[in-house]
Amino acid sequence: MPDAVPRQQVTAEQSNEDSPPPRRPPANVDPIQVDTGSVIVVADSDDFFTPEGAEAIRDAVAAIEALPQVDSLLWMDRAPMMNIFGLAEPILPRKNASKNRFDAAKKRALEHPLVVGQLLSPDAKTMLLMVNIDWMYIHDDADCTDALRDAANAAVADHPNVKIQFRVTGNVPVRLSRAASNRSNEIKYQIIGYSIALTVAFILFRGLSAVLIVGLAPAMGVFWTLGIFHFLGWNDNPFNTVIVPVLLCMVGFTDGVHMMVHIRKHRAAGLSATDAARISIREVGLACWLTSFTTAIGFGSLVLAHHEIVREFGYCCVIGVLTTFIAVITVIPLACASPLGRRVHAGYGTNLVDKNLERITGIIDFVLERYRLISWVAIVSTLVLAVTTLMLRPDERLTSNLAASSEPAQALAHIDKQFGGMETANVSVGFPDVAEGSGEIVTVIAKVEAVLRSEPLIGHPLSIHSLLRALPGDGDAETRMS
Repeated sequence: MPDAVPRQQVTAEQSNEDSPPPRRPPANVDPIQVDTGSVIVVADSDDFFTPEGAEAIRDAVAAIEALPQVDSLLWMDRAPMMNIFGLAEPILPRKNASKNRFDAAKKRALEHPLVVGQLLSPDAKTMLLMVNIDWMYIHDDADCTDALRDAANAAVADHPNVKIQFRVTGNVPVRLSRAASNRSNEIKYQIIGYSIALTVAFILFRGLSAVLIVGLAPAMGVFWTLGIFHFLGWNDNPFNTVIVPVLLCMVGFTDGVHMMVHIRKHRAAGLSATDAARISIREVGLACWLTSFTTAIGFGSLVLAHHEIVREFGYCCVIGVLTTFIAVITVIPLACASPLGRRVHAGYGTNLVDKNLERITGIIDFVLERYRLISWVAIVSTLVLAVTTLMLRPDERLTSNLAASSEPAQALAHIDKQFGGMETANVSVGFPDVAEGSGEIVTVIAKVEAVLRSEPLIGHPLSIHSLLRALPGDGDAETRMS
């Protein structure tokens, strides 16, 4: 099942854009919104509609509400009753009720449009507790995640014959889990990238001082770039904290290798450290600038994207590539002129680069002799890839940046399976030329609702038609509307 598939809510609008705003509900009417909640506590059990199970879930709700950081909680038992008198009546019977009453309550809950598919799964085995947080009482991330689950588990522990599993998800837990995953990925992938760069540098140059100097330049570039990100407030983007450092490490490493090869060559020829650095910058500085500039242009095209995260990633790549170029042309020459680079040319001519550098000329000659063919192949390949790119469709999911084993991700997957998704969407239908209270409104809404129900990726649509149909009384929904 795809995650975060929206549950639809169909509303009817009888006014056009110039009409006055909708009226507020009367003073004696309490509006209800089933998709609210900063945190969703997912409860799974086969015993909800049993005497002890009903008592256990009530105790769990009371324990969660007793926490100071909980502002409000909406669950199945507080859904408005669909009776003709509008009398308040809990859906779950009391503990001393008979089995027949619990069976009738289960049937009534599965027919309630504000309960089934919204707060209770169609198999009556999964219940959602919508929790709103009072942020004045939040002192730690666990206060709005682990504390809720632990309070519910402690309350249910007093009912040993009832088995209820609680998991926490929702907007707040997903954000916290995503931030933790980003921090973990940031450290992991940077270690991988730096290890690869140092290993390749050691294979190429063999000398410890050359390896350290080549690795120092991209490390300084990444350090400066991350400082700029924090200064500009761009450190919450997962692309910036995970992908950009590794990308800059590779870009800076390739430029650093070119610079180091020429410095070692001139030092081996007898030039001083200062003269070798000056001549090397003159020889390959422009080439390194052109590669960095073209790389910055390529990533800079992302600033034209509509997605804010992608656009911000483009800006960060441009800043990072240019900053890393500055690090390469300053740090490597300075380090080579320092005591660390005193023997940077030791072993020149015996390493992998020096032995095979001349062999690259064969590849260059091959390309130059067939420049027309190579150019046409590049042009055609670019066009094919451009067409392929235009055919791609975005597929962003709430769980894209979450660890699959994390509690919010697993709870989201369970909500997808049982409810059709956590997120909601609204379909607004306007009736500018229809009289207020006309049965035609419900007829059209019913057709829209039927279309939405036929879509397998949509959960349980909720509309005025489903509410009128659930109310007791004679006649169809169209007749009651009029």
